[in-house]
Amino acid sequence: MNKTYTTIDYDILTAPTGDHFVDAAGYALKELSIQYPNYNILELIMLAANIYVDNWDAKIHTFFLNSPITQPSFKTKEKEKTQIYFEGLLNETLSYSIGYCRITGLKAKLFPAHRDNTVLSGSSTFVNFHHSFDTGIMLSKEVLIRYHFLPLACESLQGKICVISSNNPQTSELYAKDCCNRNLYNIGQNASSGILKNEARSPSTAIFRYIDKILTHYKINTNNECITLYHFSNYSTSPDIQIYTLPFQAFRFYQETQSSLYAKEWNIFIASHYRCSDYKNATYDKKHNNFIVTNKKQNEIIEETDFKYWRNIIYDKLLLNKSIVSDIRKWSVQNQFNLTLLKSYLINIRNMKKETVDKINQIADFILNSNSESNMKKVLTTLNAVKSPYMLRRFILRVIVENYKQENDILVSVNDYIDYLFPDSNSWMETRDVLLIAIYQKLHELHLKVEVEEIIEEALDNFHDDAD
Repeated sequence: MNKTYTTIDYDILTAPTGDHFVDAAGYALKELSIQYPNYNILELIMLAANIYVDNWDAKIHTFFLNSPITQPSFKTKEKEKTQIYFEGLLNETLSYSIGYCRITGLKAKLFPAHRDNTVLSGSSTFVNFHHSFDTGIMLSKEVLIRYHFLPLACESLQGKICVISSNNPQTSELYAKDCCNRNLYNIGQNASSGILKNEARSPSTAIFRYIDKILTHYKINTNNECITLYHFSNYSTSPDIQIYTLPFQAFRFYQETQSSLYAKEWNIFIASHYRCSDYKNATYDKKHNNFIVTNKKQNEIIEETDFKYWRNIIYDKLLLNKSIVSDIRKWSVQNQFNLTLLKSYLINIRNMKKETVDKINQIADFILNSNSESNMKKVLTTLNAVKSPYMLRRFILRVIVENYKQENDILVSVNDYIDYLFPDSNSWMETRDVLLIAIYQKLHELHLKVEVEEIIEEALDNFHDDAD
């Protein structure tokens, strides 16, 4: 960047601040300055303004309400008014006060921030909204300049704006840099008419598709990294924001699912759980990894390149920290699911004790070794019908009795029963489901298929543990 102006701190223009919107905008500004190294800051500002006005027809209302670019009364004068405002900031001819910037925390000349030059900052009309009855949130000129570049670092998702960020600055910068470069490429191809559109049909899918990009294309340290998607609008009288955070445990688990050991089985499991309101009668074809949509005239085939952007039940649950054990149980009836991966999920995401998982597997082994193939149907039907903690305890006790009759070593001790199978911290239904999954997977390993009537599946899905 050509450092023509001496009134600004060039380090603050791109340095991380902890504010995810300001940081994304700073990363976009940084990328523009690399692409246009001979431009000074005002020229970069006007470069962005030209994109907003000439290419996007001033459609940045979801960011800046009544700004020089979006104010209807400034039609045909958008760029002129924008330049006047930013020249006033750079030359310090606008009214300012001395204090500490609310974003950087540094002492500086402060200027008011409203909804016309920042996002979600409140209106200047209601001064009692702000500290000490200021005319707005008071920010340094560097921060206000950065905000101008925010539209280049974002995507449109379901009618609102999304910014993906992380506690790892590298990941946050990669997202903003990627958005900025895609914008510049589209403009060069004369194919940019507005804010970038994210193809995902839900915030959770958008997060996981971005994680795929990180894991596939970039070599960065993702230890203890969580991903946050800010889904917002600053438009009109209905400013709004929803924040979606994938915790580092789920991020780490997903990274594990994409290893060579588990990726194939996991990705088929995930693919079967995509849903789209436009294709309500779509059926997943595991053999060909596509969805078949049944129409009156002919069937339509939806390939992974398209359906991977649909909403996904498993992604939603991982994002909301809800259990996917029941989904794995249903899948396990007819399909394989790696028990080692399940164990990792249970211990790291569901906080189940390792001893609990091991003990359930021991019980599953005993049940398989103690029953004939024909008798397994009765066992599975009984276990599937368990719908209370009491019934599960009775089932386990019958297993213990049978083990005793066979004069085997102790299968379940008193401590095992209290501390691991039925501790206060565990869901009895999750314990039941894990036992069913273990049995189904061991049957798959033995190439045995036991038909079980699943007449209570839906009822169990909606059943909540109120007892004991």
